[in-house]
Amino acid sequence: MERKSPGKKKPEIPVEQEYCSGSYRWFTYAPDVTGLRLICLEDVETGTVVTTTVASAERRTAAHRAWAGARQSRASGMPWTILHEMGEKGVDPDQKIEEMFRGYGHASVGDMARLAVDMGRVPMHLCLALFSEGTINSGQEKSTRYQAAFGRAVLHPLKHYLAVQGPEMERLEEAYQELGRLSLMLFTQHKETLLRAFEQFYAVDMTDKQQKNALTSRVLDCVRSFLLLGQWSGLSFETSARDWSRILAELKASPLPYYHRVAEQIERLLAPSREEEEVLHYRAEAPSLIRHTDPALTAGRNIQALKQFIEQKTDLLQSVPIQQQEPTCVSQRVVLLDAHYTEAERMVAQYLLVLWPGLEREALLQWVHSCADEVRRQISACLFADHTNYNELPSFARTTRMTLVVESFLGELRDLNRHRAWGRFFPLPLLFGEPLSRETVQQILGHGFGLPLYLTEIPAFAEFRTAFERDLTTYYARLQAFIEQVTETCGSTIDYSFVLNLLPLAHRVDLWMHGDPKQALYMTRQRVRPGGHINYRAIAYEANQLLARSDPYLSAMALAQRPDPASREEFFDRS
Repeated sequence: MERKSPGKKKPEIPVEQEYCSGSYRWFTYAPDVTGLRLICLEDVETGTVVTTTVASAERRTAAHRAWAGARQSRASGMPWTILHEMGEKGVDPDQKIEEMFRGYGHASVGDMARLAVDMGRVPMHLCLALFSEGTINSGQEKSTRYQAAFGRAVLHPLKHYLAVQGPEMERLEEAYQELGRLSLMLFTQHKETLLRAFEQFYAVDMTDKQQKNALTSRVLDCVRSFLLLGQWSGLSFETSARDWSRILAELKASPLPYYHRVAEQIERLLAPSREEEEVLHYRAEAPSLIRHTDPALTAGRNIQALKQFIEQKTDLLQSVPIQQQEPTCVSQRVVLLDAHYTEAERMVAQYLLVLWPGLEREALLQWVHSCADEVRRQISACLFADHTNYNELPSFARTTRMTLVVESFLGELRDLNRHRAWGRFFPLPLLFGEPLSRETVQQILGHGFGLPLYLTEIPAFAEFRTAFERDLTTYYARLQAFIEQVTETCGSTIDYSFVLNLLPLAHRVDLWMHGDPKQALYMTRQRVRPGGHINYRAIAYEANQLLARSDPYLSAMALAQRPDPASREEFFDRS
């Protein structure tokens, strides 16, 4: 294939205003440049940039809308009357909403103020965490399919995850970044070979733009396996002010210190100081609903209490096997949990997997199911302690009797995790849990890795399957050597959360999805379409068949045709 010569570098977009405050750099873009006024905030320590657009330099638009909506419950007038009275009386909607939200506990008004934040130079796992916690949000993350720049993705620096100074950190950072460079080298190398192989096998007409685009997309779907969860990405995330407050509280309570900084940065963007507003001529949309958000520490404390109880008062760790083997190549599949496990039992199993992600799932569920009532009550006391209607349970509690466990890989998890109407869980301690120990890391790594179905199901691609598996095995060996290097330098009691950055998107991480018939039909029909990645298309089909067979009332949702990786028609179909 011919490479396009690089075009001229695009001119810099003119910045309207710039202002530095501590470790933050504010900069703005005028409406005639970006359509809406864009407010940007960079953390110069981490490189992370967060931005938001504002509709007015004079009014707090989101707060104004929210208070006008809130007045519907007590005002008898029509909408224009309510808004006119607000103007006549000189109402400060932000102050009024704060009084209702914090003073009276009427949190629903916070859901009427919608706020959008775009983020750049953030690791992929932060995007994963945000989508996982989102329930009423909308958003988009940069796609590995359409972002050619992923071939030059920067690995989030080690210094944000490991508290080491001086020459030792420099040596570790270099070895760590070398893994990032290896990832990108394998991404590029396999991209070139698969482009040629797929072009020949599927008889691509290179004069047909649609066929060329389909070829590129399918290849990128495959080679994303080598990208790392800690490489830079970006996303746009929109939700209510109330939900932002909850998510920021969870980020501040995360086991990952970097998340604390991101939470403070987003809070600063959405609730700046009066001085910053004046200098930047910026009226934040609904700052009172965001300002002074405290860390949501309850779930973390309860998880620690649960761990202590399990270790000291139960036989779980003696009864249920924990997997800690070396990473090997595994196949993907979907499991539909037996309906006799209650919603509460599924919730408890998820809490336990946060602590011990290597627990064998079926044995764990059987153990939870067979616990005596007294043990159940004591576990319940651990999990529900200090949770209230104002201090909600974490997302682990969003369970139903319709649970799919998708045994697939991080690339597919990122896609399926966006189905926010489902309760979703995966055993990575991003927002809740405890700092990663060496033992927990080995449990996570022990789940292994997988390959694109194009390579595993089509005999003509056997040599490429072998090459993928060989190179991923080599990568994991290098990763294990780096973990050992860090242990020798820093000791074995450190926080190993930096390993999350080094998990390739080929790594297996199970996704629990708790849904209902409505969402089951939507998700399986949506994800089985030919335009999607072959791996999650196969997952959607398998899930559909399991659900349709599980109950005669669901039988009519069954799909008739299994996705076929070898089909030329499906390969080019972008629907």
